[in-house]
Amino acid sequence: MNLKTSRRAAALTTGLAVVAGSTLLLAGPASAAEIQVTDDQVAANETVYTGWHEGYGLPGSTTPPGADAVVTEAGLDMTGPSQIINGLAAPLAVNGTTATFATIAATAGVVSTNNLAYFQIPVYAETGDTNTFTTLRPENPGAAGLTGNWVASSDDIAGIAANTPTSIADLSTALGSFDLLAFGVLVIAGGDDVVQTISFNGDNYNFAAPVVAPVFDPLVVVDPDTIYFSDVRPGGAGFKVTVTGFTPGDTLTIAVIDPNGEVFGSADGGDTVIAGADGGFAAENLTFVGEGIQVGTYTFRVTDSAGVFAEDAIAVIADPVAAGAPVVPTLADTGSDSGVLVGGAAALLLLGAAGMLFAAARRKGAQVTA
Repeated sequence: MNLKTSRRAAALTTGLAVVAGSTLLLAGPASAAEIQVTDDQVAANETVYTGWHEGYGLPGSTTPPGADAVVTEAGLDMTGPSQIINGLAAPLAVNGTTATFATIAATAGVVSTNNLAYFQIPVYAETGDTNTFTTLRPENPGAAGLTGNWVASSDDIAGIAANTPTSIADLSTALGSFDLLAFGVLVIAGGDDVVQTISFNGDNYNFAAPVVAPVFDPLVVVDPDTIYFSDVRPGGAGFKVTVTGFTPGDTLTIAVIDPNGEVFGSADGGDTVIAGADGGFAAENLTFVGEGIQVGTYTFRVTDSAGVFAEDAIAVIADPVAAGAPVVPTLADTGSDSGVLVGGAAALLLLGAAGMLFAAARRKGAQVTA
């Protein structure tokens, strides 16, 4: 069987070195590349051999493809018979000494859903002789087959009969020097597979859609950042807290630090919230309830299960008063006489209807309204 490749110029050439006699040898690339292959880069036939293409798709082929191979978010979806390979822009001469078939085969890799994809390497068995085309592939499909016996599709390798399982070492010795033409994968008739990654010469060709890592940038925003004393008490306008950027689904712990450094929690003891899809939650119309509310800066802190926290502050200022009116006192003491306390020393900070608000936030992991 013949192996072909597809339309995209092979990035393999970046890992090749020129040696004496201008023979190109496969050499380890300075750094592996992650190369994304999209559907428009895979040609439906091998009218143009260079780049990724369907090897069975040539008009007039005696072996039509089982179905058009397509690249989806899941990967390269192949229905056999189908062979998708990446044709090099020009044959690459391998001298059989400093670079061999064995060293090349050692760089091959395939990751697929059903492990039915055979790796394929098409070559000219004799350097410069286009009449010695043959395709080399493992006897068995999938990643597990790569280190086992391989077969050649023709009798062009001296001493190796077509389709005869042969060790990589023996095949490499018999092949000696040759021209490398392409690399890719084959799914035979009756098989279906979805290929996520094809590896060769240290580079990974990724067909599955890249996984976008969530942005981990915890942020807490309290709005407004300044509020009148009467508005932060029950019945007042209250304030809103928006939390984003933590890990979705993580357990977040809420705390409020008063101007004296005392740390308090939620009204009903429900000091945890499950982060929503945006890595947080939102709650509004929040107020403080207690005997020790004072003018000063309160810090709203959210901490994740790993101990990473983000915080923002709100400044409580005295209400504007008419001349001669009593002034709201500010409390500088600490302890049970000063904090925003209810129920003695255990004293939980009440966030206005906040007990209910945060209980709801914990259940829903989403925006909460009063």
